Amino acid sequence: MICWHQFSEIHEQSHGVDKIFKFEKSGVSCVNSQLVYMIYSDLITAKYVCNQINASIHQNHQNSYNLILVPSDLVAIQQLLEEEGVHGILTVHIFPWELIRLDGGVMSYELPGLFKMLFVDGDRSMLPAVARSLWSLQLLLGRIPLTLTQGRFSLQVRTMVDTLCNELGTSDKADSDISCMLVVDRDVDYASVLLTPVTYVGLLDEVFGISSGTIELDSRVTGNQDGAREKINYQLSSTDAIYNEIKNRHFSDVFPFLSSKTKEMQSEYNRSCNVALQEMKHYVATELRKVTALKRSLAYHIGACEVIIGEMGHRYESLHQVEKNMLEGRNKRENFSYVEECLATSGKLTSLRLLCLLALTQDGLSVDEATLLKTQFLHCCGYEHLVTFHNLEKLGLLTPQGMGTNPGNTSSGASDAAGKLAGRVAQVVSQLPKRTGAFQAFAYKLKLFPEASEEYDLKQPKDPGYVFGGLYVPVVCRLVSLLIKKELSPEEIVKLGPSIGTTSWAKKPGDWDMNR
Repeated sequence: MICWHQFSEIHEQSHGVDKIFKFEKSGVSCVNSQLVYMIYSDLITAKYVCNQINASIHQNHQNSYNLILVPSDLVAIQQLLEEEGVHGILTVHIFPWELIRLDGGVMSYELPGLFKMLFVDGDRSMLPAVARSLWSLQLLLGRIPLTLTQGRFSLQVRTMVDTLCNELGTSDKADSDISCMLVVDRDVDYASVLLTPVTYVGLLDEVFGISSGTIELDSRVTGNQDGAREKINYQLSSTDAIYNEIKNRHFSDVFPFLSSKTKEMQSEYNRSCNVALQEMKHYVATELRKVTALKRSLAYHIGACEVIIGEMGHRYESLHQVEKNMLEGRNKRENFSYVEECLATSGKLTSLRLLCLLALTQDGLSVDEATLLKTQFLHCCGYEHLVTFHNLEKLGLLTPQGMGTNPGNTSSGASDAAGKLAGRVAQVVSQLPKRTGAFQAFAYKLKLFPEASEEYDLKQPKDPGYVFGGLYVPVVCRLVSLLIKKELSPEEIVKLGPSIGTTSWAKKPGDWDMNR
């Protein structure tokens, strides 16, 4: 028996596995004497495993226990196993999995807790596993001649990859299949995850949530009202002909395509009804299964579009305009009022994202603004979200303006008074006209705001900014564009801003070609 934690799919056929259960805190009931736990390298989950094993031992169950840790072992977990008294009873295995292919050109390491570990908890224990996966990639495809890093963790990963190459060796391939590797910290560009996308796949993630390349479709899409089978997991990949055509399209262009595809399939069905018997046999043998799958896919995507319109349609235009104002640093008072309105009318995630985007684009909130919005949010959504605000402050997304550390021997009362005064001054100053803030200055420097013109067509895009309705180009996309078009050399890109990291050359600086 295998108990697994958060993994999308495990095949038990031909491997002697009796049954697979999703890992639960309360444990599972099983008569099999051999149990295998497969979990992420997480201390809390490991504690739950220990609890279940100890409970089984107290019931005099003579079982064999195995623990598979993904992607690496941790000293803290080994210490926990010893403290819980299961170290000699439990056999520990390591599964250092590699990058997983989710779709054509898309690979993911699938560590959902990595962001929190790095940027909230300051835990860097998973970085060696990330570095090893990149080293393995280069072992297969050849040493990447150019590496450009952006952020403190990316620089550490690059250093680890170089160390692995020196100690464990590199590929024998003379030329790499990859000409450049760009390693970027998430905190370099928070705006790209706070803005609302306009592409079909982006809105699918907004409404349904995409996990490991799959979405969970409920009865609103499937039309199935049968209790336990109400929800289905649907794989999003380029093998789905319909999805492959519409995934990157502007949402306004998706329904016309689906409509034309529906008419096309109806015409095909009408034609098949009037064929001879021999042609019908051939159709059933060769085309029927494909047409059935295409029809099911079409129905799911039409249903998903209807749900997206129902969830987003009534507020999208106003949301898009407010996000535009925030990015450009305009209409601060109206933006603030809209965030307050969302606290009462929209979900808590939408409200938090707008709140963070507001703080990010105006270089923080004043003390009074931060206190007011925080209080309103807690009243609407519950005080358990105090931890959420604490974590957002640690990330630097909700840092009040004018707040600093308590210097020297200054009393706490004097410090609080000074902080309040500084906050009020910052609030007054923020109302005065100013040209650009730090966010806008960086965005203009990297040309992250697409040039607005009547010729800018979201349905026939010419730059990555169409993903956010022509408002913003993600930093990674801009850097890749600069490299591909060779508008700037790697050395010049490094000098664009303080957050841009260093370059590492495996060959001579001129020995790379982005067109490969």
